[in-house]
Amino acid sequence: MKTTRRTFTLGFKILAATMSSHCGRVFEVARELDISTSTLQHWKKCYKEGRYNIKKTSAEISLKNELVKLRKRIKELEIERDILEKAQNIFSKSGG
Repeated sequence: MKTTRRTFTLGFKILAATMSSHCGRVFEVARELDISTSTLQHWKKCYKEGRYNIKKTSAEISLKNELVKLRKRIKELEIERDILEKAQNIFSKSGG
């Protein structure tokens, strides 16, 4: 007889991971949900690492992209500032 592999939704995985975090014992939650403890431990680890997130909205994605651009621009401006400070020090020492 061929066994079929069970599949679980992302919502179920998140629920199981949070249940095991709040209830304490992984094996009790796994037995209650009829899944293996190793599976639940894996889901719990993935959830803690942030791999199980609900899809982000387009507004969150655009804000993240803007944040990346702004951080890049800040680094560019800091480099320019450092160059100007060094140039000012060189000219003030040689001109005096």
